[in-house]
Amino acid sequence: MIKRIIEISNPAYLHLKDCQMIIRKESENDSSIPVEDMGILILANPAISISQSLIAECQKNNCIIVFCDQRHLPVSALLPLSGNSMHSKVLNIQTGVKKPLKKRLWQKIIIAKTEAQIQTLLFFKKDPGTLPSLKKRVQSGDPKNIEAQAAKIYWSILFGKEFGRDYKESGVNSLLNYGYSLIRASVARALCGTGLHPALGIHHHNQYNPMCLADDIMEPLRPLVDRRVYELNENGKTEIDKKIKLSLLSLLSEDVLLEEKKLPMMVANQYMAASLKKAFSEGIDSLKIPELIENKQMRIEM
Repeated sequence: MIKRIIEISNPAYLHLKDCQMIIRKESENDSSIPVEDMGILILANPAISISQSLIAECQKNNCIIVFCDQRHLPVSALLPLSGNSMHSKVLNIQTGVKKPLKKRLWQKIIIAKTEAQIQTLLFFKKDPGTLPSLKKRVQSGDPKNIEAQAAKIYWSILFGKEFGRDYKESGVNSLLNYGYSLIRASVARALCGTGLHPALGIHHHNQYNPMCLADDIMEPLRPLVDRRVYELNENGKTEIDKKIKLSLLSLLSEDVLLEEKKLPMMVANQYMAASLKKAFSEGIDSLKIPELIENKQMRIEM
């Protein structure tokens, strides 16, 4: 079963009763949702209060709680420490992974990401330029930083030469940031479910980043967000509002391809995380990476 993504965007008091999240809003009747059905809880209003018992129940059920800032953009996430009964054993395996294996896995991730960027450009009938040749040059560990070279070309083709990625900008950048943060939370949740620690990355190693591993393996999924944001932008939708957020939230239930099978992205992320755990445990560079469905028209509901 696909876990539900719940966003609370108005002032509310959230608490636990009989394993249900009770949502209490002023001048409205209480509503409830079974905590066991929840995968991600997004708190998108500074006037939301949440009880400690509900937080604990969410963590027990491997439900990530995402906190948003005044711009309604996610700024932090609360991850469960015990999402898997073998957490300590898996953590020992994870900390013992050798550098050559990490480098080979990173190579696979960047190749998959570049291919997804190529398919996104082709989907919109844009010439991918030198991206196909760059993809062939990705080596173990990507020492020549092909990822950055490809990104520069990709963004200029997709959104124009004047476009630049900026985490603090509004407009298209804010939509990208919101969409990426949702995928990041979903991937982090999947990692915790396998017992892997999301802070111990393959490539990313920022000491202030608690989700280095999630940032690593979500890279090939970013173009799914890019597609949606491109179409929103073409329809004149460039500012975060309720409808835009719903459109981006729906990406987590969009089908992707995993070993030629169509799966919702949240489910595919769980398989990807499980395959990474297997790669770490067995010392193999095999990683199941979801792929975009090349000819799929995105659903834009406004």
